[in-house]
Amino acid sequence: MLMWTADVPKGSVEVDLDEGEAVLHFRNLSTVFDVFTVPNSFDTAHAEGFVGSVIKNLRIRWFGPGTMEAPPPAAADFTGTFKQIAKTTIEVDVQTPATKPPFTPAPMNGFEFVADPATTVTHFAQIGRERNGLLK
Repeated sequence: MLMWTADVPKGSVEVDLDEGEAVLHFRNLSTVFDVFTVPNSFDTAHAEGFVGSVIKNLRIRWFGPGTMEAPPPAAADFTGTFKQIAKTTIEVDVQTPATKPPFTPAPMNGFEFVADPATTVTHFAQIGRERNGLLK
């Protein structure tokens, strides 16, 4: 499995496990556009090949009355404390740039996606602290 990751600016995450609240918030983070398959990632003629994107704004907030979960059964080098959260909101604004040859085979308009936090539906959310064998 391939997963893209990116560093977020220091101070972008706040967690208060006792209160059951957490916030992840940052602006203007450049990312790699996922083209879904490894061959697409290396195909310079592919319409989506090597397109970058910018997360103009991302704010995820976990909050609301929750219940403290019992620690999971002890596993080799893993322990944690978790709290189930009642509500989560997600506000995001992501944009890909417009492109033209030779970057893409044909000119393409940029794309922008904006999500309204009022439309977030929460089925399950959990925050917590964990320790595993790699990050003691």
